[in-house]
Amino acid sequence: MAKIYSALILILLSSNAYSASCCGGGQSAASLMIADHLQEWTFSTLLRKDLGQTNNDGQALMDDDGNKDQTITSSIEYKRLFTDRFQGNTSLSFIQKEAKRLGKNETDSGLGDFGIGVFYEAVTNYSYNSWTPRIFTGIKLTIPFGENNFNSQKNLRTDIRGTGFYKIDLPVVMARGDFKASLSPQYLPKQKYLDSTYAFSAAGTYTHSLSSEIDLSSTLQWNYLAKKKYKNQTLIASQFWEVSLSPAWNFQKDMSLNLNYSDSTLLGKSRNSALYRSLSLGMTWSELL
Repeated sequence: MAKIYSALILILLSSNAYSASCCGGGQSAASLMIADHLQEWTFSTLLRKDLGQTNNDGQALMDDDGNKDQTITSSIEYKRLFTDRFQGNTSLSFIQKEAKRLGKNETDSGLGDFGIGVFYEAVTNYSYNSWTPRIFTGIKLTIPFGENNFNSQKNLRTDIRGTGFYKIDLPVVMARGDFKASLSPQYLPKQKYLDSTYAFSAAGTYTHSLSSEIDLSSTLQWNYLAKKKYKNQTLIASQFWEVSLSPAWNFQKDMSLNLNYSDSTLLGKSRNSALYRSLSLGMTWSELL
């Protein structure tokens, strides 16, 4: 097992691995325990590379070969079941950024977003009917430790770590069998130079068991950020699609190794958003009920 883990680390950190850059990192607001676990710890490392940017018409402006914009994010997430229907989670990340553009090189590192949330299982399936979904509602608060696109103090914006905004998510998650779907309206309160605005994300995940130890999940997610006012200037809305493929190896009853590849260039129209690819490797330890 150690040899396989070491090999995956080498793949993750190789120069050919693509990943994402700024402004998105951190765990999903709809991240919660579906399995019958008392608690979970997840440790992960993500490498992301930005490839370019789209404008308001959806046209892609790709970076030159000499440019570089990549991020390494190390994250920890903890989830805990409080009662039969209540659970909470918290997450924190450390981000290292490197950028090269217009003959300049720049690096920066520091804490990313801190997230804390709670979920309630509003619709249960105690009858274990295969057609009855479980539905969770929740709230999550995101507290930024890095700058955002508007407050960046560096020429190549390497001090942007995570979203850079205070944000409140109100996710709703439905799970039935191998399928999981989530809707997450988000509120960004008024903060430095930025008037209050809203965002929205929707995602669907299908998980297929290749064997008793190996699962393969695929996720399609759509993200939208409404128009906003910055220093009394109205800024146009942005949106993008993200496709993810996530194999997981459950090598012990209470431990799993998780690999994830995400890409915002494959599907759907992107507007005013970064084009990126990312690869992450994580380990999850669970305490069963």
